Amino acid sequence: MYKMKRTSKNDAPRLVDTLVRCDYRDFQHCDVSDLDMHGVLVLGRDGALTRLPKDAPVDIALKLRTNGTTRTHVLRARVERKGRDGINLVFTGADIDTYSALLHLSLDKPEDSEGR
Repeated sequence: MYKMKRTSKNDAPRLVDTLVRCDYRDFQHCDVSDLDMHGVLVLGRDGALTRLPKDAPVDIALKLRTNGTTRTHVLRARVERKGRDGINLVFTGADIDTYSALLHLSLDKPEDSEGR
């Protein structure tokens, strides 16, 4: 019988930073919510992203920390819809390493951010 190795919480990828690029501009830092394998909600009601039409292409860079190493994953996405809290992006393409990182992503708050 084979035993499956359990992955500890420390081995799961953690989101460090998120950057979005649209209209051939430089990447800009943004706050996100509801990140999963299919897409992400970019928070905010003003800025270049909120002026984009539905289906506009964007690039999103996710900086993820896994096992003490930070790696940046760049995904293609498109604007799905605009909401009261921000803009929903749907991922349209990523490599297998990026999808694997998203699948195992730990969205737990860092210990030092609790109580803020």
